[in-house]
Formats: sequence, structure tokens, C-alpha cells
Amino acid sequence: MSEQDDTIKRTGRGFLVITAAKVWFLVTGAAIQLGLPIVFGSAELFGVFKIVTEAISLINMVMIVGTLQAVSKLVSEKPDHADHLVKLAIKMQFMLGIPIAALYALGSPWIAESFNDPTLTNLLRLSSLIILFYAFYAIFIGFLNGMKEFVHQAMFDIIFATLKLCGIMGLVALGFGVFGAVSGFVGAAGIVCVLSALWVFRYMRKHDWNTDELVDEKERIKRLFAYLFLVMAYTFALNALMRADLFMLKSVAAGVPESLVGAESLFKTMSDKFAGFYGAVLNVARIPYQGVIAVTFVIFPLISEATFNDDHETTKKYIQTTFRYCMLLIASVALVLVFNSDSLIAGLYSADYQAASSALAILSVSIIFFALYYVAATIIIGSGHPLAAVVITGISLVVTAFANYLLVNGVHAEVMPTLALGTGAMSDAGTAQALVGNAVTSAQNDLALAGPYLLSAPTYMRAAAIATTIAMVTGCLTAIGYLWKTFGALPPLPTLVRILIGTAVLYGLDMLIPTPVEWVAEWGKLKFLGLVLGKMTLMGIVFLIVLAVTKEFTSEDLAKVRKVIGR
Repeated sequence: MSEQDDTIKRTGRGFLVITAAKVWFLVTGAAIQLGLPIVFGSAELFGVFKIVTEAISLINMVMIVGTLQAVSKLVSEKPDHADHLVKLAIKMQFMLGIPIAALYALGSPWIAESFNDPTLTNLLRLSSLIILFYAFYAIFIGFLNGMKEFVHQAMFDIIFATLKLCGIMGLVALGFGVFGAVSGFVGAAGIVCVLSALWVFRYMRKHDWNTDELVDEKERIKRLFAYLFLVMAYTFALNALMRADLFMLKSVAAGVPESLVGAESLFKTMSDKFAGFYGAVLNVARIPYQGVIAVTFVIFPLISEATFNDDHETTKKYIQTTFRYCMLLIASVALVLVFNSDSLIAGLYSADYQAASSALAILSVSIIFFALYYVAATIIIGSGHPLAAVVITGISLVVTAFANYLLVNGVHAEVMPTLALGTGAMSDAGTAQALVGNAVTSAQNDLALAGPYLLSAPTYMRAAAIATTIAMVTGCLTAIGYLWKTFGALPPLPTLVRILIGTAVLYGLDMLIPTPVEWVAEWGKLKFLGLVLGKMTLMGIVFLIVLAVTKEFTSEDLAKVRKVIGR
């Protein structure tokens, strides 16, 4: 077998096993995100869970992606010295990971206050343990990725996803509420950290490592820190970019104007509802993005190795091929979501979640650009230019922060003058009858405010989704432009044209087979959801047929598939 064939086979199988792990991650994640609103019994509790986990994920993803990519890059460049690098990375996390976890715990009251909700403090403090476990878990996964041990990397992904599902859903089902859900997340992270550490150290003991030509340890630590700092800065900006709309929505919706002082509790509840609605559709919209993560895990060490060896042509070929397959993967999922957003929300969630259906259609378009941007940024980092990725992502973050602040606050400024508390008067009498009367009057006053506010939810969410889309398009085009300037590589135009043809066909099919949300009352949720999923499957098949008819898939693609599966 030639070296090229071996690379195709290894890369393809790595993609398949990591994709399988990511599919399981999506399945367990969907079970959590779809099951929790049912088990909690309210959008408010789900909204609290979503805010806490998204806030901690802003740091977690910085820790795990930054550490993983830094370790993977250096291991892939010098695999003979991988054991030494792992030990250095562990020392580094004692100086970085542990202090960051401690600072997050200490800063939890301030973080809660930024959401206009001090009740989040204890949950945020508990979640800081996840940062600690992720800091070291990322080292071991980065080692496996850099050594191209994709099967074992996928194994730990599957273990973690399973533990997370069982821990979160199990503790909530036992009656521990949001505290139980966060505790389940913490427990899963701790267990998989220990298991991966035991496996990696056992692996290292069984191998002989090259001790010749070792670079000075201080120089290695300096290089690791420099690379890690840039990757972490990029990852922080990336994850802030993904979450700015949810955070802004929660914070703005909880803000009480002077004319409604005294209704703080009601505004907190309503903002939790908004976060629950919007968080639910974010989960659905991000499905295409989850699909390309497997691609980036595989392509990262290959790009790193090619650029380290100054192989410009191979790098260019990797970039073009990666973009092509990612475009096809993203489009085949995202377009189906775009044309079925209303129906999918109606089938999955209770009727009040329909407030976010229009936002899902917008976010499904947005995620196409974000997923392509994420692939491009990963290639930029893998090629040894993390500073460029930081700058590009920083620009996109500024755009989303400004756009979300402008649009969401604009909606809030328009809605607030239209709201008013009820006019019922409270009694001063201290009798039991008066207390009951005051309680009824207070409930009526709250209802008079809550009803109109809830009706404005779709407007808030559309504003957040539009702002996010503007930022995603900005990041995508900027990152692709950088790759074209640096490597002369662009996403293939013929593939884009064929995807647009497929989009037009799917639009026509959607017109021929409508699935209005009103059918939920007639069919029932399960039957309606089955109908929607059947339509989505049909649209996916039709899209693949369009790609085949337009010659997007060739005999060369079939040959690559055969090499991957060993036939």
C-alpha cells in the first residue's frame, strides 16, 4: 500500500470512528436537551440549566479545545517525544487550569449579577469543578489525537457522553432538580478524566520513547504556553461568539425598567423562559456544526504535519478537500432544518416553544456559515497561525456583541413602554380574607404584565438570531479570505453551485409537502413528529439524488470510500 493510500485509509477511518462518537454525542445530547424540559416540567428550570451550562462551557471549551489542540499539534510534530510533552502539559495545568477554576468559583456572584439573576451563584460555583476536570482530560485526548489514535479518542468521547446522559437525567429524575443536573455533569467530567489518565499512562509505559535531541525543557514550556495562550484566546472568542445571543437575551430580558420597579421576580421568570425557548432551538440549530467537529479532529494533525514539513501542495489539497466534504455535510443537514423549523419545534416541544421557531429558521442558515468558519479557523490554527485565528474570531465577536446589543436592546426599548402592571389595588387589612385578596390581586397584576411580554418573545429571539447571523457571515468570509491569501485554497465553486441547485429543489418540495403546526392538534405530537421526520428524511434523500445527478459525487469519491473500508 502506498503512503498516500495509507493516509486516505487512516484519515477516512479516523473520520468514521470520530463521527460515530459524535453521532452518539448528538444522540445523548438530544436526549438531555429534549428530555430535561419534560422532566423539569417548565421552560424556566430548563432556562436556568441552559444559562449555567452555557456559561461554564464558555470556559470549558477554552480549556479543552485550547489544551487539546496545543498538545495535539506538538505531539503530531514530534511523536517520539510525546511522553515528555504530556508531563510538561500536566505541570502547565497546575499553573493554569487549577487557578482558572478557582477564579471562576470566586467570581460566580459577579457572573450571576451580569445576568441580572443572583440566584445563579451557587450553581455557577458548583460548575467550576468541570473546568478543573476538563483541564487535565484535554491533555490526554490531545495526546491521543496527536498520535492519531482516533479509535481510542472516540472511545472516551462515547464514555463521557454516556456518563453525562446518565448522571444528568438520573439525578433530575430522582428529584434533585437543576442542582442534580449540574452535579451529574460534574461527576461525568471527573470520572472520564480519571479513566483517560489511567489509559494514557498505561499506553506510555508500554512504548519506548526517543530521548535523543530533546529541546531544553524551559524552551518547550515556553512554546507550549505561547501556542496554548493563542489557541485559548481564539477558543474563548469562538465560544463567546456562539453564546453572545443567548447571554444578551437573558440579561436584557431580565432588565426591569423604572416604570415597572417591583416586578423583578416576574422579569427573572420571563427571562428564564426566553432562555429556555432560545436555548432549545440553539441545540437543534447546532446539529450541523456538531457534524463537522469530527472532520476537524482528523484534519488538524494532518494539516499540522503538512505545514510543519513545509508541504504547500499537500496543505492546499487538504484544505480544498476538507471544505468540499464539509460543505456537503453541513448543507445536507442545515437545509433540511431551515425548511422544517416550525414543524420540528411543534413536534419536539410544548406549544409555548413555538415562540422560537422563526429564530430556528434564521439560526439554521447562520450555522452553515459558522460551521464553515470553524473548519477554516481550525485549518488556520493547524497550519501554525493561531494569531490570525484570534484576530478573525475577535472581529466576529465584536460584530456579534455590537449587533446583539443594538438589536436586542432595540426590541426591549420598544416593548417596555407597552407593558404595565395590573391596576388592582392591594388591601391594608391584615385579615385572612384580605391576604387572600391581595394574593389574587398580585397574581392578576403579574398576569397583566406577563401575557403581553410573552407575546413579544418571538421578536426578541429573531433579533438575536439576525445579529448572530451577521457575525457568522463576517467570520466565515474573513477566514476563507485568509486561507485563499495564504495557501491559494478556496471552497470549490462547483460544489457551491450544486448545493444551491439542491436548495431550490428542496424549496419546491417543501411547497408540495406542507406540515403546518396546526396538524399537531389533529394528529397528536408523536404522529406529527413522525410525519415531520419522514419529510425531513425524504428531503435528505432528494438532496443526495440532486448531488449525484449533478455529478458532485464521482468515481474518485467511491474509490476513496473503498480504501477507507479496506475494499
